[in-house]
Amino acid sequence: MNMNFTEKMLTEIISKLKGTLRLKIINRKGEEVEVDFSAPWKRLTFSEMIKRDCGINIDEFPNAESLKKEIKNKKIEIENMEKLGRGNLIDALYKEVSRTKIVNPTFLIKHPVDLSPLARKNDENPLIVDRFQLVVNGWEIVNSYSELIDPIDQRARFVQQSKAREAGDEEALMKDDEYIEAMEYGMPPISGWGMGVERIVALLTEQSNLRDVILFPLMRPVEVEDK
Repeated sequence: MNMNFTEKMLTEIISKLKGTLRLKIINRKGEEVEVDFSAPWKRLTFSEMIKRDCGINIDEFPNAESLKKEIKNKKIEIENMEKLGRGNLIDALYKEVSRTKIVNPTFLIKHPVDLSPLARKNDENPLIVDRFQLVVNGWEIVNSYSELIDPIDQRARFVQQSKAREAGDEEALMKDDEYIEAMEYGMPPISGWGMGVERIVALLTEQSNLRDVILFPLMRPVEVEDK
C-alpha cells in the first residue's frame, strides 16, 4: 500500500511541476542522465539485486564470516569490512556493487532481518522484513517498513546488534531497554514512512550537492585572522 501511495504521489507531483515524467538529472559523478519516472516502477528484492550485480547470493551466507570470505573471493573491496556485522556488511556490499547502477526509480524490497533491526519480520519468510526503499539515480529517497512491536524479538535483535558493536561495528545499534519496556506495555501495528525531501528537490532541480537545496544549511564559522 505504501509503495503504491509513494509511486502515485511522486508521479503526480513531478508531472504537474515539470510537465513530463522524463527528466534530465545530475548523477553522483556530475554527469547528466535521463530518468524516467513513468509508472509502474521496478521492484527488486535485495537478494536478487546483489546477485545480479556481483554474483553473490547473500541468502547462502548466514553469518558475517562466511559472507566476508565470499566477498574476498569475488575480489570486492569494502572499507573496514572485518569490523562489520552481517547486516551492515550486506548494506556496504549493496552500496559498493548496486546502488550507483540504479537510475530509474526502483523499489528495493525483502531486506534481510540483519539489515533491518527495527522492522517486522515477514509472515511467510522470517529471514526478511516488510520494508522497502525507493532509490533514484543512486540516491535513497524513501525508507519505509512495518515497525517491529514484539518485545521478545526486539530484545533478541538488540543483543545481536550489541555483539556486532562490541566486535567493532560502529554502525550497529545500541540496546534500548526503555524502548523494549514500552513495547511490553503494548504497541499497535505501525507503518513507518520517511522521505528525504531535500533529495527530491535536488533531483528535480538538477543539483549534485544536497547543501545547495537545504533552506537553512549548517554553516561553519568564519575564522578571523589575528591582526
